[in-house]
Order: sequence, then C-alpha cells, then structure tokens
Amino acid sequence: MVEHHTEVVIAGGGLVGNTLALALAKGGINVVVVDPLPRAAQVEAGFDGRTSAISEGSSRILDQVGAWQHMKNEAQPIHDIRVCDQDKPGFVHYSDKELGGTPFGYILENNRLRRGIYLALEQAQNITMITDKVTGFTRTDNSITAALGNGDTVTAPLLIAADGRFSSLRDQAAIPHRVISYRQTAIVCVIEHEHPHEGLALEKFYPAGPFAILPLIPPLTSPPQAGGTEGGMGNRSGIVWTEHEKDAPEYLKLSDAEFDAELQRRVGEASTSYWGKVHAVGKRFSYPLKLMHAEGFIAPRFALIGDAAHGIHPIAGQGVNLGYRDVAVLSELLIEQRKLGLDLGSEVVLRHYQRWRRFDSMSMTASTDILNRLFSNDIPGMSLVRRAGLTAVNHMPPLKRFFMRHAMGLVGDLPKMMRGVHGTA
Repeated sequence: MVEHHTEVVIAGGGLVGNTLALALAKGGINVVVVDPLPRAAQVEAGFDGRTSAISEGSSRILDQVGAWQHMKNEAQPIHDIRVCDQDKPGFVHYSDKELGGTPFGYILENNRLRRGIYLALEQAQNITMITDKVTGFTRTDNSITAALGNGDTVTAPLLIAADGRFSSLRDQAAIPHRVISYRQTAIVCVIEHEHPHEGLALEKFYPAGPFAILPLIPPLTSPPQAGGTEGGMGNRSGIVWTEHEKDAPEYLKLSDAEFDAELQRRVGEASTSYWGKVHAVGKRFSYPLKLMHAEGFIAPRFALIGDAAHGIHPIAGQGVNLGYRDVAVLSELLIEQRKLGLDLGSEVVLRHYQRWRRFDSMSMTASTDILNRLFSNDIPGMSLVRRAGLTAVNHMPPLKRFFMRHAMGLVGDLPKMMRGVHGTA
C-alpha cells in the first residue's frame, strides 16, 4: 500500500474534474486526480458521441487554464441561434451582431474537448494523475483520506467529487439528491448537409422533445462526401434528437436510409430547408435524460462539482457550462485560501462555495425543467401560446439582449476567470 499526500484530491478526471485540476495547479496547489479510465480510453471516438455547447464564459475559463489553445481551432463559433415550435409560424432569433459580433459560444465534439484538456495536463505542473477509483474515504479534524481500489490512499485537506451524476461518493458523504426521469432519450449523431450552416444553431420543439442542430467544423480530414454533400467548411452539424424513451430504440434500429429520412423530416424538406439535403455519418449514440440535483454541495472536507452536484436537461445546452462555473468559483476561493495560508478544507471556504454556486445551479435546473415540460407536449392550445411567447421575445430587444448574454454565460456574479482574470491575480 502506498500513502500519497497532497493538497487537494479530485475523484473523477472528466471534462470538469480535469479542468478544475488545471485551474488549481495554475494557482500553485498540488492536486491528485483519480479516475478509473486511462486517457487513451477517454479520447477514443466511440467513448462519447456527444457535442458540447461551450459558452463564451466557459471558453474564457478553458483559456485561463491553458486548454483552449489546444481546441479553439476545432471549435465552431455560434453566430446565430434560432428557436421555434416545430415548423409553425413564430420564432425567436438571436444574432451575435446584436452584441458586437462576439460569438455566443462554440460547439465542440466531446472527444476533441477531452483531448485539448489532456494536452494542457501534459504541460501542467503540480498535478499527479492516478488511474484507479476512489472507493471511499475517512476523515479527521484536519484531513480526509481517499481509499483507492488497489489499496493505496491519498490524504489531503480536501476531497472533491467530480464522479458524475451517479456519484457514489456523494452518497457516502450522506448528501441527499433528487432524481427525476423525463422518460426521454437523446439520440445523438453527426450529419452532413448540402448547404453551409454559417454558424447557425437551431432548436426546434416537437411533442416528444427538442430537436437541436448544432454547427460543427469539418472533420480533421475532409474529402468530398457521398450523397451530394460537400466536406468543406460549414457542411457538418451535430444532432441532439429527443424522443420518448419507448420510441427511441425503434429509431436507433432503423436502416441508414430510413434514419436519414426521419432526420430530413425533422430538419425540413431538402428543397426548402436552410441545410438542404442531410444524411447521418458515423455512429449513433443514445443517452437517457434525467434531472439530478444535490440538496447540498458540501460536507466536512468534501465538495461536489459538475454532474455530481447537478445534472440538467440538455434543452439549453448548459450542462457542462454549469460545471465550468463550479470550477471557476471553487478554484478562485481555494487559491485565495492558500495565499492566506489557511486550511483548504475549512468549513468557511466550503460554505462560501456552496452559497455562490447554489442559486445559479438551482435556477438553471428549474428553468430547463420548466422549458422541457412547457415545450415537450401536444396539449391543445399550448403550441399557440408557445409561438406567441417566442414572437414576443423576438420583438423585445432588451429582453433578447438579456437572454443572449445569459447564453454567453456572462450574467450574474461572475468569478474572476469568467471575467478574463485568473484566480492567481
């Protein structure tokens, strides 16, 4: 048995846990990251088929920790966002031109996002990566000791759980949480299309759930594509197609031609739609959709971040951005604590973290839940109400500007990293 000692232990080396490690290390804090999956497994194309909407605020965080430089050329800027109810009249359209031309954010495939974070980790100091699992922990007044699956231990003033929405460590810390199943499944794939997307993201609502088209850059090698589409810039998008959980398996089993026909029906007729003719490429993925929110984010010498603290519906594309705001807040507080020579696992600093993050995460969880319930139904008359609401917002410039800044992640009490200042400053 090996006994490791450090300043912070992070259980979970995913998109959020590894980014927190980079932020803390940048501030001079020694970190041990424990994750059961090696890097090679996490960056494989088949590991995670999802795409992430990285808000402008989150891109600033990734830039501050040294990861953005490794992925910015693979991130597609979002210049326009359009939201509508099926193909009926009435919509809201946001353009970054209304805010000076700064993109709302970026669409990035998760495997590219992971790879960029790992490249930053290779260049970082003060970080030790261990391929194993934290199976439990014990506490004293001054420290917390994480037990690993191989019998080793890691002792530090603070343990941070970034082990996902099914976090076993959250349960061991006796932090209650609420889970609600939406009885929906997200079907995720990549499409190629006839016309360039020009940075437009569309969210179209159907009774079964939202259907999103998210603009992507071309693949790393981009030869001419079959089926009449081109491999050039702007002819590739990610799809997040929400269906009832009982129907999703049937769509996933369709032949390629049948699946493409269903996609085309939702995108719109090839002769009239913005994207023209579409067809799916690569593997199809599916993910069950559930809401999860922890009642608290802390316990003695223990904190939750990312999906271990809050898992929301992808309807607004804000899941990973909530996690990155956790990173910005917690790293700022811990770096300041270390500067003052104070205990990194003190109750004072953990309570400050919880107060700062709880309202934002709860309001985002509630708003995405309400939006999904409001739009994912075919109640008579509701479509008219929804379309009237979208049209009203589209004609109210001050309200539109607020929603646009919210989409950019630039609303509220922003930590330093989201203002372009690292916690070390």
